[in-house]
Amino acid sequence: MKNYLVIGKGEAFTSFVQTLNGDSQPAFFGRNPGAYSSIAAMTGEAIQRFVPVSFDESYRDQDSLLVYHSAYIFPDEWSEGRDFIALFRQLGTCRIFVMTHEHRNVTLYKCLGANYVIVSKPGYTGYGWLAAQIRG
Repeated sequence: MKNYLVIGKGEAFTSFVQTLNGDSQPAFFGRNPGAYSSIAAMTGEAIQRFVPVSFDESYRDQDSLLVYHSAYIFPDEWSEGRDFIALFRQLGTCRIFVMTHEHRNVTLYKCLGANYVIVSKPGYTGYGWLAAQIRG
């Protein structure tokens, strides 16, 4: 069983969510950071859900994050990316992928412990590869 967590906010994360849902998005997106999680069950069925998430809540409830094999982070700001990478590195349970438009932060994300940093141009909407991988 593979468990994925995709967390973020901003243009890139919204593009990813729209790729999954065909232009629809959860109502809370305009106000809060969002998270998407997918659990691919042994039967091949995927359980997908969108939930609002904050760093403080994630830090207090770390046990719920131990089930994820991979964390995909779409930071809208440097501080968000830094905090989530630090949290997942502390847990030590999953590979960390960062999707960013900020090329200047690639080295910083890598130094913090991100396994992979993927840089895309602003306006990039090609996150279908990630949606396909998560769907299994």
